[in-house]
Amino acid sequence: MQNFNTNQKPKHTVRNIVLAVLGAGVLIFLVFFIAQVVSIRGKIISGEYNFDEYGALVSGGGGANVDDSHEFDVATSDDPAIGPIDAKVTIVEFGDFECPFCRQSFPIIRSLTQEFKGDVRFMYRDFPLESIHDNARIAALAGYCANEQNLFWPLHDKLFQNQENLSRSAIIGYANQIGIDTASFVACLNSQAAEDEVNQDIAAGQAAGVIGTPTWFINGVRVAGVIPEDVLRQIIIGIITKK
Repeated sequence: MQNFNTNQKPKHTVRNIVLAVLGAGVLIFLVFFIAQVVSIRGKIISGEYNFDEYGALVSGGGGANVDDSHEFDVATSDDPAIGPIDAKVTIVEFGDFECPFCRQSFPIIRSLTQEFKGDVRFMYRDFPLESIHDNARIAALAGYCANEQNLFWPLHDKLFQNQENLSRSAIIGYANQIGIDTASFVACLNSQAAEDEVNQDIAAGQAAGVIGTPTWFINGVRVAGVIPEDVLRQIIIGIITKK
């Protein structure tokens, strides 16, 4: 893939804004985190806790964590994106369609891209956590194949809305529901091009320090984990209003 540059704020300024906003929310997050720990402890004792999700929790999904020492150029010219190329804020997500924290985040992103239409560009890249999510890779392949028919975003939403069933046959059914040419879609799922695209995203994510999902790059500044909507809104406002 080819990377491209956009008209964005200096990254040190963006980093300071992200750190300031996230720092202001630390106390709120600690209260939430303590409540989560108490809840999880109770579920472990009762035998109700789902340990399959534990890996995603500890690898980035449990709360936002900003890397304040590096900037990364992970935006590309060919991955699916919403918003103008010259937007003041570019948010790149490395996500997994079976990740519960990505599902939690997707309506937030969809809402904010509409709220700040023209100022925000959102891009999705694949980072399937295959060791804990059996259908993550086929879902990632499906996203690429839907994008080949300019229907990535309808399928993106459909997959998250039906995250409890992302088997190959179910995904083909969802694709059919949104008007994808099924024969071409199935052929694409079996193609080396689809495999190569997903592998490129994984490699790019690993090179940029991604270890879990969701991981965000806000104008190149890496933030791992779920970002509350109000916090992300403040970050966006801070960037677009900074002189």
